[in-house]
Parts: sequence; C-alpha cells; structure tokens
Amino acid sequence: MLAGAIPARASVLPPWLDVSGRLYGLAIVDTGGGPRQRPEAIGTLEVRVRPTSALRGVLELRGRAGGPFEGGPGPEVYNFGQTFQNYSPSLEIRQAFLEWRAGRTEVRAGIQTFAWGKLDGVPPTDVVNPRDWHDPLVVDEFFEEQKIGIPALVAAYSLPDAPRLDLRGVRLSLGWIPFAVPPRLPLLLERWFPPSITPGAALCVTMEGRVQSAPCADGERPLAIDLSTRNDPPPRTLATGGIAARVSGSWRRGDFDLYHYTGPETAPNVSLQAVAFATDSTVQTIANLTQATHTMHMTGADAAFPIGDFTVRSEVAWFVDHSYLRPTSDVLADVHVGKGKREAIIAGEPRAVPLGALFPPLDSVEWGIGADTLWHGFHPLLQLNQIFILGSAPRLLIANPESRIAATLSRRFLDDRLELEVRELWEIEQGALYVFPRVSYQLRDDLWLRAGYLVLTGPRDSVLGQFRANDEVVFQARMTF
Repeated sequence: MLAGAIPARASVLPPWLDVSGRLYGLAIVDTGGGPRQRPEAIGTLEVRVRPTSALRGVLELRGRAGGPFEGGPGPEVYNFGQTFQNYSPSLEIRQAFLEWRAGRTEVRAGIQTFAWGKLDGVPPTDVVNPRDWHDPLVVDEFFEEQKIGIPALVAAYSLPDAPRLDLRGVRLSLGWIPFAVPPRLPLLLERWFPPSITPGAALCVTMEGRVQSAPCADGERPLAIDLSTRNDPPPRTLATGGIAARVSGSWRRGDFDLYHYTGPETAPNVSLQAVAFATDSTVQTIANLTQATHTMHMTGADAAFPIGDFTVRSEVAWFVDHSYLRPTSDVLADVHVGKGKREAIIAGEPRAVPLGALFPPLDSVEWGIGADTLWHGFHPLLQLNQIFILGSAPRLLIANPESRIAATLSRRFLDDRLELEVRELWEIEQGALYVFPRVSYQLRDDLWLRAGYLVLTGPRDSVLGQFRANDEVVFQARMTF
C-alpha cells in the first residue's frame, strides 16, 4: 500500500470515525545457544469514534502469530485471569473504553492502559498495568507495548490555573480497578523463561532432609525435579481490586506528578509448591510454579524540568509488599523436612515439601534520575536507577542496593530516514550488561525496517545475566495504515 493512498482511503470514512493500525514483524537469529524463537507477526487495529463532542470511544485489538510461544494449545483469545498464557495465533483486547468530557470533568470506563512516570524503560511508578514478559527486551517500542489493558473506571478533574503560584494544568485523577489482572509470564520451554527459576540438575537430598549440590555422599540420594506451571486465577471480587490516584501539573518551567496505587501486585509473582516421594535410587519431586496474587502499595512522585540544553527527569517510588525474585537454588537450600515426613517420603509416600517464598513481598524504595539533550544531531540519554530493599530480606536476584545505568545514543541521517542507535543497561553490583545496537531505515512514510544485535552477559543469578545464552541478531519491520 502506497503512503500517498492513505489520505484518500481515510476520506471515505465519516468524520466521527477514525480507523488505523500497524503491522509488525520480528525475526531473530540465535547466536548464544539459547532456546529457539520462531518469526512473529503482530497486527494492531485501532478504531476511534466520536459521535458527539463530549463522547469518545476507543477500541484497540491486537493479534499475534508465531514468536517465542512453545507448547501452547493453539488459537485463543487472551483472558484477564491467567498468568501462564501462550496462545498462537492469539487475539487480545488491549483497549476498549468510552470517555465522556464536560467542562473540566472527564470520565473513562472500560479496558485501558495508564501512562505513569517519566523515566526511560520501566519507570518505578508505572505499576498500574501488568505486563507481558514473553519477549521482554526487543518488543516494539520496548516496554510500553508490554502493557496489558485492564478494566478500570477513571474520573478526572482539571483545576483552574493559579498564576500567583505559577501553577498550571493541575489535574486530579482517581481510578478504580474492580478486580485483579495478573501479568503474563513465559512458560518453561520458551526462550525468555528465567533460567534462575530452573532448579540445578545435580542435586542431592541429605539424611537430614536438606537439599545440596552434587556429588552425593554415602546415604544421600539424587534429587530429580519435574517442574511445571499452573494457573490459579484470583477471585473476581472487589477485595482483589485496587485504586490508582494521580495529581499532575506544571510549576514554573517544570512538570510534576504525585501518585498512589493500592491494588493487586502487577509485577511477576508466582509461588513454588512441591510434592516429593522416594524411589529405589532417587527422590522424585513434582514441583509447580503456581500463579499467586497479593495486594501491594506504591506512593511516588516524578518531575521533569529543563537545565540549559538538557531535559532532566527524576522519579521516586516507595513500595510496601512488592515482589522480588529469589534464586530457586536458595529456596531449595532452605528446605528442611522433619523426621516423620522424611520417613514417609523415603517409604515412597508422596508428601508436600515446605518451601520458602520464590517472590517474597518486601518493602523497598526505587528511584532514578536521567537527562537527555540534542547535540550536533546526536541524541544522548543517560539515566541512573537504584533499588533499596527496606528491612531484612533473603538474597534476591537483584543486589541491595541495585544500581543500574541506562544509556541511549542515537543519530539520524538522510533527512531522518536512517537512524543509528545503541541502547545499554548495566547492573553495576551484579556485573550484568545488556547492549543493543541497531540501525533503522524508513523506506516510505508508512514502512520502516530495522536490524540489531542483542548482547547479554553477567552471572546466572542476576536479572540480565540469567539470559546470557540469548544473544541474538534481531530483524524488525513495521508498517502503519
């Protein structure tokens, strides 16, 4: 379809109706020996209607085929209750809401996404929408496209400007989320399932009922673990819902936001459950990664303001009962089976094994500051994020504190049709690194092509380093209509 044909085609629609969309293709060539990932096609259709000046409706549908999904049941529509979903081909209702405006008041009801925070990547305060983590690092538009639309009722009111206080555009917003919508996590066979969750292959059970690394001593038995995933959707009750409040505005030359969220945990959150029994030579364990849900709280703020030729953005979030991942090896190392249960297991009787939390809910503070500018055609961005766990905590996949430096450098050529870009994220304490250089070329106004190379390195027990076998060449294409 030629770019010049778009206006003519759109003109046949009534003025109150707008239809647009995009087609997105992704293919990778594995260079690190990681699990395979098939080529993927994603299509998005957006329909916007405005029957009156006060009323607006939005519908956004997304379809997928191929990609990282392995072992799924086939074609299906994504639901709002399950964590482990890997349908292909699939259909997703990402947004479907009605919006009514009258004067300074706005009310929006339906499936929608929230845009909180000002930092690059995943802003600390951007917690209202859960995300899809099946392909976490190279999805189109990176982390924004991972958001899952959730049912919500949002009311907003814009205050009059206060020139004496240099306050402008102050807006109060309150959202109600009627029930919990979990994030979507990759399954065991998929390329982006976290290897840190997979138990080590060489483990032994001691005479005292503890788990340790091989080789096995006299009297100890090898431990064989059969790991699987299981959905356990949260109940559709008001008790599992939440609220999301925001105050935004401008003061002098800067913009600011204040946030509060109390509601279902939207970060990855599963529990590890196991049943063990002994055979003649080994201890067999059937383990399930089971979907879990609990309530968390976040209070935060952000600001953006100019300093000379730079735009500076800062953000801070205080969490209560926020989930963070532990290495599974540590969870197993803490296992201690009492004498009575141990004797039953040795006799071949299946017994539940008590395991600690894989994603313990902890209190924390996450903050960040970043700056970007335009210099001789180059667009550099530098950002520092930190996570501090408050109080005592077990060893996590992140350090305490966890410091991350993110950087982006881009430059456009050939009347902005050619773009060279490199993105980097460095986990300082863990020594893990993510580097993604890529080149994009816009063939037409509605079509661009992109190629890049994703490099991941670091220790296995780190967020980025666990995927170090997933180095890959990335090919992308996108067409809009």
